[in-house]
Amino acid sequence: MAVRVRRLMIRADFLKVKLGRRASTQSFVVQYLDVPEENGLGVGFTASTKGVGNAVARNRARRRLKAVFDDVCRLNPEAEGQGKWLVLVAKAPILEIDYKYLVKDMRKALAEAGITCGAPV
Repeated sequence: MAVRVRRLMIRADFLKVKLGRRASTQSFVVQYLDVPEENGLGVGFTASTKGVGNAVARNRARRRLKAVFDDVCRLNPEAEGQGKWLVLVAKAPILEIDYKYLVKDMRKALAEAGITCGAPV
């Protein structure tokens, strides 16, 4: 069964997750926090002007993060994990890196955060 995912939308939730642990890759950072009362995963996506650039670049970076996360975790029936909040923060290289390397980075970062992704989809 696929992982149950809900979006984090409130700034206070993003700030709580910032106090947790982090896993860094070349193209993004995954900040994660254990939240025992969460049934599934809470996920937020962000890209800053300082880290990525103008509005067009930030929107593209967030779209790429969402697509990779969906392929690796949300739409993967073999993915398992719950009781965590994740915030994925884009870095500038996300705009140039090939998609297959983003998938590899996402699998590695989620494994470090305690979310198993199973076989590639």
